[in-house]
Amino acid sequence: MFDEGVVLYGGLLFLVLWRFLSGWRCCGKRMQYTNYCALLYMLLVVLIAYSVVTFSTCALSGSGKNHWSTLPSWMRPFLIGAPFACVVVFGLSSVQTAQHVEKIFRNEATERHDRAVQIIALPAVYGTMCLSAMARCYQTIASGALDFGGDFDSGPTSDVTNHTAADILAAKVADIENTVNARSDICFFVGDLFEAWALYQFGQLTLDLIRSTIGRGANDSDPREREKAQALLHAHSAVESLAWLGVTLFLVVCILQAGWSIYLLTFTDVSSDWTSYNSQMNCFTAAGAVASCAAIWNIHVVERDFHKYLESYAPLLKFITVKIIVSFAFFQKGTVYVLSAIEDTMPTAIQGLSNKIPVVGDILNFSDSEFTLFYSALLLYECVLITLFHWWAWSAEEEWYTECVSEEEQEREDEDPEKRPLRPGWSYGAS
Repeated sequence: MFDEGVVLYGGLLFLVLWRFLSGWRCCGKRMQYTNYCALLYMLLVVLIAYSVVTFSTCALSGSGKNHWSTLPSWMRPFLIGAPFACVVVFGLSSVQTAQHVEKIFRNEATERHDRAVQIIALPAVYGTMCLSAMARCYQTIASGALDFGGDFDSGPTSDVTNHTAADILAAKVADIENTVNARSDICFFVGDLFEAWALYQFGQLTLDLIRSTIGRGANDSDPREREKAQALLHAHSAVESLAWLGVTLFLVVCILQAGWSIYLLTFTDVSSDWTSYNSQMNCFTAAGAVASCAAIWNIHVVERDFHKYLESYAPLLKFITVKIIVSFAFFQKGTVYVLSAIEDTMPTAIQGLSNKIPVVGDILNFSDSEFTLFYSALLLYECVLITLFHWWAWSAEEEWYTECVSEEEQEREDEDPEKRPLRPGWSYGAS
């Protein structure tokens, strides 16, 4: 099974470059099927199809059917429904994206719709990575590699010193499980990376809209209104600088986390020291949790202090759609680990009671691989919820897309619709 996370990581880096170089048009003609957004969804189709085939083949195999009996009864429908959830997420996201792309090809608020489609793609990308992690994990568990060491040969017993054959087999099984979990984690890391990118685009979109709204007063005929607008623009610049600190840090941490894990698993022999690898990844996870908190707080401060300039933007639901998946990614899994750690410290009698709690008791006693199966499927169902929120929060017909467009932004769209920088800098109403 090839690494879908590695493929998507490389694909995202290419698409960022492609977006920067080509935009949406080439030689005056619109790039209907070769723009970065269309290429992204094509790549997701391939990854989803591969994961669905892999999971279905394993689930219908003899060993796969036997493995269902080792899982709690509620896990079977829960896992089987996950691929269908991924297809629903992809379908809804692609249809909504197409609505915004049509606006882009009509040159209607191109930059704002361009940022919106990247936010809308978040549950599709994250869901695809969750399905990939689930398929990889189930393939390994159903094969029996974690139970019997697979078909690996432990070698002649004459070469064994100070270790029994059982010890060697146990070490190989542990290495298989660590490898599977690490490869599955790459999928989550790449999903977190796109999540950070979507948050970056959301912050840019929100700050640009606030600046444009305030900037209208800079050309007011009343000197007092112009002075007030100038003061607000200066204050906005300071807030913007602080806001980008957390958002940019979150993005950088996610890029490094995914890239470093791919490098270690591809070019080094991590099997000789999984403790060191896990320690390094835990450092990135902690840094990502802190950076995500800072990013969410910074965006919240902007929304709180400038909310009156976002009335047509209807920011509440939009903020929720971006914040909720950040919470899912960094706090949901941690909550389960904390509960599991607390349970381990409890007396045996209390542990017995907690184990009898439906569903919760099963989750707390999952192995790492079984928990990855459950967690991947859970995130897929949550992605369905987020996609439904997007249909109300990011409609292509909202008026704010074409309201309060700055003169410089309009000039960029009129003069050079084929190329647009990732984060164009401009000053509105400068004195």
